[in-house]
Amino acid sequence: MQTVILVVSVLVSIALLIIVVCLLYRAARKAQSARALVIRTLHKIVEGRFISIAGRPQWIQIRGERRDNPILLVLHGGPGVAFSAFTRNFQSWERDFTVVQWDQPGAGKSASRRRGQSVEPLTIESMVRDGLEVTEWVLNHLGQRKLILFATSWGTILGTQMVRSRPDLFWAYVGAGQVINTARSELFAYELAVERARQLGDEQTLDTLRDVGAPPYLDSTRGERERKALGKVGVDTFPKLSDMLAAAFYSPGYSLKDGLSFLRGMQSSLAQLIKPMQAYDAWQLGTTFAIPMFFLQGTLDLYTPARAVQEFYEAVDAPQKALVLWPEEGHFPYFSHPEMVLKELAARVRPLAQSI
Repeated sequence: MQTVILVVSVLVSIALLIIVVCLLYRAARKAQSARALVIRTLHKIVEGRFISIAGRPQWIQIRGERRDNPILLVLHGGPGVAFSAFTRNFQSWERDFTVVQWDQPGAGKSASRRRGQSVEPLTIESMVRDGLEVTEWVLNHLGQRKLILFATSWGTILGTQMVRSRPDLFWAYVGAGQVINTARSELFAYELAVERARQLGDEQTLDTLRDVGAPPYLDSTRGERERKALGKVGVDTFPKLSDMLAAAFYSPGYSLKDGLSFLRGMQSSLAQLIKPMQAYDAWQLGTTFAIPMFFLQGTLDLYTPARAVQEFYEAVDAPQKALVLWPEEGHFPYFSHPEMVLKELAARVRPLAQSI
């Protein structure tokens, strides 16, 4: 009996030691990240707070080297992948813009139950309304007339509807990984993957793609095989699972509960929004816009293929428009090469906001 007690005591001690070491390591990583994110300019702005949007608390983060720089409101992708946890990836943009990250309902810190998570189901329509309310709050808070909307992936579904509904709030729209039509994009992605497998000489993946055939897939097994094959010929290496975990648990300002909410939010947001996202068709909403429209696109994007974006872009009627195509880039150029994206934003889009 004493031996059993001794063994249990040793195991508990080891477990506690592991927990302490993990917590110390986490604290060190968070402190290191916090030091790297310090802005030292005289007219900087660094804020993070919950604001009431549609009667529920939602997290807003504002960072920039000059408070009077043009505002860049980022609509994160996913759904449910809050970019406020990836502040380091957007840090270089803070020289030219006041970067605003909005954790959408059910995502990131907005998903924290401690902060009053809403039981209201997530819909595209409600999130578009929330996005417009966030825009108005940001403009009023920073004392500016308009801002630039930078939407990524899932966020482009919200962004295009926001600028169409209230063009008076925006200098310009920028879509990176623009969602157009899921069914058509899946077909283009399959064709691109076949071409890519041929170029790489990946006969195994090519055989798999030929075996499953082109979408749509009524058989979920075939669809899963196709997605795995696409992953083998894709170019995106970020964000990986390790990046997601690091964002959740090592981001400055994120408590352990916030980190868990970040991870839960990705799962729950996708579960609620996957069907409306798959049914979304940008063509049905029209191609006429009252503000400048810009599209940034990797030619090897297997999530929102460039071919679908090009078709839509050619039909867009706007005061000004541009499509930037990056060869050898996938779906996440703003993560893999943020300076490259910043160069386009600074050259093409920022001048439109000079009349602040």
